[in-house]
Amino acid sequence: MHRPTTYLLALLLLTAPVLSGCNKVRARVELKKGNALYQEESYAKALPQFQKGIELDPGATFAWRSVALSALALYRPGDASKQNREYERIAIDALEKYLEDYPKDSKAHEYLLSMYVSSKQNDKAMAYIDKQIEAEPEKRGELEAMKVNILTQTGQLEAAAQLAQQLPPDKRPEMLYGVGVSAWDKVKNDPSLDNAAREKLVDLGLRSIKQALDVRPEYFEAMVYYGLLYRQKADVTLDEVKKQEYLALATDWRNKAIALQKSKSQAAQAKPAA
Repeated sequence: MHRPTTYLLALLLLTAPVLSGCNKVRARVELKKGNALYQEESYAKALPQFQKGIELDPGATFAWRSVALSALALYRPGDASKQNREYERIAIDALEKYLEDYPKDSKAHEYLLSMYVSSKQNDKAMAYIDKQIEAEPEKRGELEAMKVNILTQTGQLEAAAQLAQQLPPDKRPEMLYGVGVSAWDKVKNDPSLDNAAREKLVDLGLRSIKQALDVRPEYFEAMVYYGLLYRQKADVTLDEVKKQEYLALATDWRNKAIALQKSKSQAAQAKPAA
């Protein structure tokens, strides 16, 4: 009574490696078709080919990178359509799976972090950066600067400023400048802010720009925004005497920026051609 069952089991065990081998061959065919379509920039057609290849051979984890790149090529940041959100999901999922087996691919790490930020998964992005810092402590400055950018972009300016102050001197000025510009932009363009909130943001922007200039005194863009922030400071100040002081400082920093630019231009013109 047990012979048919035993026979079928043995047959399945014998044919399984053959079927597996056939699937791997078919998978390579699908992946090759996907590569050709990708080279032709037919990303919408390449994507399902890569997905089919992995479905046939789940062990071909290297192909998750191709799935991700195809989805990234089709993805449009800011597009809230259902199709675009699906490309977003596919790209993130594929990159996460690919990096499980190929954790040293720095470009894939950049793509994944970018997608976390673009899709507003900021908690994931920050946790991901912390994980990268643990894995590559020598890149702490660069990675912490990314965290400052995320905090700045999401309006967490106080936290961004505090973290920026801890960055190495080569990274610090740009990050503090970014906080200052964001503070100025919010004060300038957000009508929902009351006067107290505007003044608080202006002061944060001024502190941040000042700290950037302390590290890099001849920072033209920082000089410009330092002056612009003083104009905003004058605008939110009720004390008329203080208002005039702030306007005078705004003019002073504008003139310093113009003088610096003029000096650099003259130096460049005086430099003999190579």
